[in-house]
Amino acid sequence: MCNIDVTGLSFAYRGRPVLTDINLKVDKGSFVVILGPNGSGKSTLIKLVAGLLEPQQGTVHLDGLSPQTYRKQGLMGYVPQNYGNNTAAFPATVEEVVRLGVIAQQPRVSRTAARHIVDHMLSFVGIAELRHRRISDLSGGQQQRVMVARALAGNPRLLLLDEPTSGIDMEASARIYELLASLNHNLGITVLMVSHDIGKATQYASQVACINNGLCYFGDSKHFRSHYKESPHSWYYGA
Repeated sequence: MCNIDVTGLSFAYRGRPVLTDINLKVDKGSFVVILGPNGSGKSTLIKLVAGLLEPQQGTVHLDGLSPQTYRKQGLMGYVPQNYGNNTAAFPATVEEVVRLGVIAQQPRVSRTAARHIVDHMLSFVGIAELRHRRISDLSGGQQQRVMVARALAGNPRLLLLDEPTSGIDMEASARIYELLASLNHNLGITVLMVSHDIGKATQYASQVACINNGLCYFGDSKHFRSHYKESPHSWYYGA
């Protein structure tokens, strides 16, 4: 549901280049996983696409709009790294956290409509039975599902996630990937996700983008698994 067009994108922190001349075109309805070593610029790329950082060179367009405009129109859902852990101490229930996602995008929505949206999102991500639990009482995997539900509550065309399985066990990680693949397949939401889990993430994604300052690889996930998965040197450093 969202075209991503990244052209000539470069960014540096205090003069240190992090991303250099990134060119990336993602079609509507794609599920793209971004891979790369630590410090390669993966999270920076997600933040640039989310409009949280401004490109120092180049452009980012989402369906022809700037990321900031896209976000203000409620067309983007964003789940930062370790967001569930950062909000775990927040004294709110699962239902209240997801409702915040509705209000953020639709501040004038009626209580009845908001309740319907929250009910639907909780059921869709499989945590309806947790609605009255405090988020601090949940496991890491459950917290991530809450954050995905919150991001989806605004009915986005694009879902951005920065390492959504970081710090949770393999079983919970697999369920998160299955959920994202279901959202992509059943709702047509374009998914752009940063991950370190090469094996699992590339099984569910339709495309793989490998970042290490520049774009080292971008292509079909099946082709990646067949030709590059077992040879990191060939794509971390410029396949």
